[in-house]
Amino acid sequence: MDRMQPGTHGGGIDVRYAPIVSLLDGSLFGYTAMPYDARTNMPLTPAGFFTRSEEEGALYDNDRLFRELAIRNAAGEAGAVKLFIPVSARIVFDPRLHPGGTLNRLEAAGLRPEQVVLSFTDEMFEPAGTLHAAVRHYRTQGFRIELGGMAVDRASMERMASLKPDYVRIGKEWLPRGPKDAVGESLLAAVSALARKEKFVLIAGGVEREEQIRVLIAGGIGYGEGSWIGTGTERPPAVEERVASRIRQEMRRRFRGSAGSLAELAEPAITFPGHTPVMEIARSFEIHREVSGFVIVEDGKPVGMLMKDKLHRMLSRQFGLPLYGSRPVSKIMDAQPLIADISTPVDQLSQTAMAREPDKLYDAIIVTRGGEVAGIVSISALLDWVTNIRMSDAQWANPLTGLPGNEPIRRELHRRLDEGRPFSVFYADLDYFKWYNDQYGFHRGDDVIRFTSEVLQSVVRKYNPDDSFVGHIGGDDFIAVIDYGNPVRMGEEILAEFDRGIVSFLEPSQGPVRDRNGDPVEQARLSLSLALLSCQDPSGWTPERLSEYSARLKKSAKGKRGSALEWETLGGFSAAAANRG
Repeated sequence: MDRMQPGTHGGGIDVRYAPIVSLLDGSLFGYTAMPYDARTNMPLTPAGFFTRSEEEGALYDNDRLFRELAIRNAAGEAGAVKLFIPVSARIVFDPRLHPGGTLNRLEAAGLRPEQVVLSFTDEMFEPAGTLHAAVRHYRTQGFRIELGGMAVDRASMERMASLKPDYVRIGKEWLPRGPKDAVGESLLAAVSALARKEKFVLIAGGVEREEQIRVLIAGGIGYGEGSWIGTGTERPPAVEERVASRIRQEMRRRFRGSAGSLAELAEPAITFPGHTPVMEIARSFEIHREVSGFVIVEDGKPVGMLMKDKLHRMLSRQFGLPLYGSRPVSKIMDAQPLIADISTPVDQLSQTAMAREPDKLYDAIIVTRGGEVAGIVSISALLDWVTNIRMSDAQWANPLTGLPGNEPIRRELHRRLDEGRPFSVFYADLDYFKWYNDQYGFHRGDDVIRFTSEVLQSVVRKYNPDDSFVGHIGGDDFIAVIDYGNPVRMGEEILAEFDRGIVSFLEPSQGPVRDRNGDPVEQARLSLSLALLSCQDPSGWTPERLSEYSARLKKSAKGKRGSALEWETLGGFSAAAANRG
């Protein structure tokens, strides 16, 4: 076996950088430094690199050289983002390892310990206690820790829980294999729930396809890395615009129409330039006791945040004041604060805020307008708003079906109309339901209402899972709002599913079917009438006008025997449309 020679380009060990992107807003979160064989011009896996180095008797030397290269080549280019460096846990017992060596290299490169994440692989055959010893060694120096290579098994997850890393990187074996992989989605949801409980941040490795973005965001995964996001380069790369745009597009789609404006929650922000001495900041916190954090700016644009509680903890340490008091605040601020444009939906911002690292969960959020500071939002104000809106929606939910009621329905229709994009809306009404209630009692009638809601929801989810809405207007009236797509086919399947299932609610001895006036109706039974409005051009329409127009279609559907669908494609509303009938 050829021995790897320490060196750079053409000599042996080299380094490449792969971007880690935020799946919350498309911004750059950090870089992973990856070992690279300069002789073969091929990337190396960290586990393979360290195993090979150990077999050659060069583990300590190669590990040290790789760290030096990773730090030196990123100096001045990594900015305020995180730098993830794979390290070997096995060198922790090497007598040549002295605390502070990596810290000195970071200081020379202008980086801070909290910017660097040391990444360990969850290797099954590590000697007992090696990983724990390595984590303790580096954590006491202020480094953050990542555990990678977590297998889909109990032992691996138990080891992760005991190590309590700051970050956990999951491979593609944790990701759904396709758009209809229910087991994969459940697995992703399970590890996401575990991350929230154990308070670590998940990074999805192996993001190879654009379509994986949607399921990762839906699964609550905050960050991603992989060939679709960006491959390894000699210098830390920027996030490609196609990647950032796709992520922002998916977040807008996911929270399209969410209620609430940051303008309602934002409070005035107190700002300081980055060169302000820390002691001046501390005195300002004493003057402004009600303020939890200050925004650090450069040319009016936010570059950092300093929270009062974190400053006090820093200064209260032994030698804290002499060490930091005269330094500029830029040296101790959080250089990766959460920044949101004032147009960001509050629901979206709350999810983004709750996906942050545990030690940042309660930090204030900087609000911008046109890139400049417009205010800050406290987490308490954000959570209060979310709680209140959830309670409000719960008050409007139908107690029988749990579906949204009239106020959420009105909001959804206004949202669709305001967007100006084509959409379709179903109005559903049960036929002869009053007779059924009188014949069998309201308990059986309630069962029919629930069955109807389940049919609507299942078919709508099948055809339009991402951006659809099903509401319960009241009684035996329902509404479904969907993207334009193929609504007629969807309506036909709703009727087919309803007719297949409704027979189980009927008995041969049911007697004659009667209409609302009590008159017998021959050859009729409990059925469903659907009115479908396909709005190609929503301009000029209102929820009230749509409801009035659907009433004509429903009347036509009810005039037919059995379950029926009537539909019409709408252009922009006009006086001519208003007079049609």
